[in-house]
Amino acid sequence: MKIIMIFIDGLGIGQNSPSNPFFTANLPVWRSLLDNFAVYPSDACLGVPGLPQSATGQTSLYTGENAQKVLGRHYSSRPGETLTNLIFKRNIFTSLIEKGYLVTFANVYSKEYLERMRDNPKGFFKPSVTTLMNLSAKLPFRVLEDYENGLGVYHDITGEGLRKKGLDVPVYTPEEAADNLHRISREYDFTLFEFFVSDLAGHSMDMSEAVEILERMDCFIGSLMSKMDLNREVLIIVSDHGNIEDLSVSTHTMNPVPVFFITKMDIRQSLKIDKITDVFYTVLKLFNDW
Repeated sequence: MKIIMIFIDGLGIGQNSPSNPFFTANLPVWRSLLDNFAVYPSDACLGVPGLPQSATGQTSLYTGENAQKVLGRHYSSRPGETLTNLIFKRNIFTSLIEKGYLVTFANVYSKEYLERMRDNPKGFFKPSVTTLMNLSAKLPFRVLEDYENGLGVYHDITGEGLRKKGLDVPVYTPEEAADNLHRISREYDFTLFEFFVSDLAGHSMDMSEAVEILERMDCFIGSLMSKMDLNREVLIIVSDHGNIEDLSVSTHTMNPVPVFFITKMDIRQSLKIDKITDVFYTVLKLFNDW
């Protein structure tokens, strides 16, 4: 069995309202997922007052620990010492590797970023949750050479963000990026891709930007699904907190987040998900069961 997990930052389940771009964007794949697969609305607050945030939410998602409760609050941006210790203690990468599975993080980094992160890890260069997971698992980071060879995916899917930074690299269509991710996943049991411009769009409160990002995501997911053998593989879609589904506010939301386990395999007995910490345990159980 192979699993591809797509993490979509800041994606909650919102109401049908003029401020929700899901009801403006053309999203045939997303609507097909809702019609044909079970979606598990999952609690991202985990019993801690306040708006859920990225550092604690992602730590909870990938470690199965209630990071919000451990820290005593929701914490944004990049993990501090307490969350870093949780991630290095146990996470989805290290747990699968310990069981003998092959794991990879498909996102690409520039060598300059990795050097700054190593030499002066402050601000933007302070490691994110997924970066810390990769470090804890002692996995290699994919760099721009990998991206140019179709062996890495940039966090905006197309790589347009790299061009905006002045880098002379290819820009991929969502379909081409999906092909690259699928190619990467053939060599691994578990492949993770992180898409986080969705959260940035939510903070911007820009409807046209949000619609464009959601439609890009939709094409990407649809193309990836068409390449996967869902009789033997699972596509998981997860998030850490709400945001883009309500552009009437610039903050995160307290909405539940959608969790999809997309497959034609009969895995219903393994799926008991009502909070984001359940994702970690469910992935491990799927590999144990199969």
